[in-house]
Amino acid sequence: MRSAATFIGSLLLLAACGDKEAPKKLTSDFVYRPAAADEERLDPGVAYKDVTAEAGVDFRHVNGAFGKKYLPETMGSGVVMLDHDGDGDLDLLFLQGGEWPGHETGPAPTMRLYRNDGGWRFRDVTEGSGLAVPCYGMGASAADFDADGDPDLYVTCLGRNLLFRNDGGRFVEVAGGPDGGTWQGKDGKEQWSWSTAAIWLDADRDEDLDLVVFSYVRWTPQIDVDATITGDEKSYTRPQLYAGDHPRLYLQEADGSFRDATAGSGLDAPKDPGKSMGVATDDFDGDGNADLFVANDTVQNFLFLGRGDGTFVERAVPAAVAYDDQGRARAGMGIDAVDWANDGRTAVFIGNFSEEPVSLYRVHRSAPGDVVFQDDAQLARIGPATLLPLTFGLVAADVDLDGWCDVVLGNGHIEPSVSRIKKEILYEQTPQLFRNAKGRRFVEATIDAGDAFRRRLVGRGLAAGDLDGDGDLDLVFTSNGGRPMVARADLATRHRALRLTLRQEGKNRDALGAVVRVVAGGVTQRRVVRTGGSYLSQGELTLTFGLGEAAGADRVVVVWPGGLEQDFGALEAGAHVLRRKP
Repeated sequence: MRSAATFIGSLLLLAACGDKEAPKKLTSDFVYRPAAADEERLDPGVAYKDVTAEAGVDFRHVNGAFGKKYLPETMGSGVVMLDHDGDGDLDLLFLQGGEWPGHETGPAPTMRLYRNDGGWRFRDVTEGSGLAVPCYGMGASAADFDADGDPDLYVTCLGRNLLFRNDGGRFVEVAGGPDGGTWQGKDGKEQWSWSTAAIWLDADRDEDLDLVVFSYVRWTPQIDVDATITGDEKSYTRPQLYAGDHPRLYLQEADGSFRDATAGSGLDAPKDPGKSMGVATDDFDGDGNADLFVANDTVQNFLFLGRGDGTFVERAVPAAVAYDDQGRARAGMGIDAVDWANDGRTAVFIGNFSEEPVSLYRVHRSAPGDVVFQDDAQLARIGPATLLPLTFGLVAADVDLDGWCDVVLGNGHIEPSVSRIKKEILYEQTPQLFRNAKGRRFVEATIDAGDAFRRRLVGRGLAAGDLDGDGDLDLVFTSNGGRPMVARADLATRHRALRLTLRQEGKNRDALGAVVRVVAGGVTQRRVVRTGGSYLSQGELTLTFGLGEAAGADRVVVVWPGGLEQDFGALEAGAHVLRRKP
């Protein structure tokens, strides 16, 4: 199998032989409207400090830009939080892009693994880890697919994807693993798919972990389109100018190998195969099977309802989530799903392009095989303040630990010269924090959220997890073509947290797909153990429930994969490992 560099190199040679058409002028479909001022101010209850330098994280992302403005250079790469060495704390894996053949500036860059040594010190341990592998990487998803007690890793790429098995803290590439698939060009040649999001789940309910891989567009350098927004220089083109590519389903076999089961799975059913950026899984229709909500870029979103046998039915249009309230497809990026109002109804948040506000859809009614969402964006009043930023990373998490899920956004534009056309829109943008006003609405609290929310980034990936073991949720943002930001959470209240790690016997050791309900302070919070979400990134699998000033939860109930319900009763604040009863 050819390497990603060899693949890209052959494409560039072909591109050099073709003639280029005159640039096409791109125009905006949207009318600029300034965001309305928020009349309510709500203290975030937490301040985030940029500790990137003092933590020893010196990673720099490489997108390969050298003036040709190839579309992949806009995408950036993600970050994954995982305990790769089993020492009980979260390490950081930063995915890496690459340089184009003929334009290298040094040794081929690789993804970088930083070990958490405690005390907010991280050490680069990439060499010898098995991950110093050059590839034009996009994102990753971590899960213990072989159930040996440590997290394995699937990396998505522009080119062949990579599956790594974790053997006691060292990663070994699995030969013949799920590679992301190919597509056939007009010249009859096979090209690697450009994979983006990937997610582990038990699609066929045989109690082991399967893998779903999503793709963006069918792109090669020789079909890269010249376009401009300034009239005098090439700009990064829109995905509308390229065909989409469908997802792939890989079912795990009894011997631990993976079988491409895409054909006939329903993931290949949509006539327009999608241009996928982010995916979130939950049981949206309440039938006990894992469903997939897919954020697509400039084409309709997808909602694949799982049947529990490795097949899915696409229902986004009847579920009222395919398009916005004007019947238009938005440019969806990052995604997350959570019960933000604590009313038992899951909601899906999607970050969109500049001049498209964040989407918010909440389940209105559901029955097995059928679900309808309502558009909560106006109710939640999250739209005006998210109109101008271009949102990639998106995480719904209770950052102030008051029992209500807040929303964090990682923002950054794709076009460095965007301010020449629209001075109100910047290339580097600050993150945003929206605090949940007890299920009534969201209030932007960015201005009071610490220096991390004043740093401008070309934001892409975003992940949340407790990096220092103090119970609150720290954040990591990636930046396209630049340095990431590690943001330490400093809680400004006496709020406590209940942190739950689930374990069970069998091949789904981390209980992916389990649903946890926590009753505390008169409200019921609901979370799902899952991989994926956000944009090309993954946070920790441990679930964090804010308790406010309560000493503990009144009741904790776990619905394990397969449907077994287990009541753990009251639990005090702190970290707990919940094990499935035999």
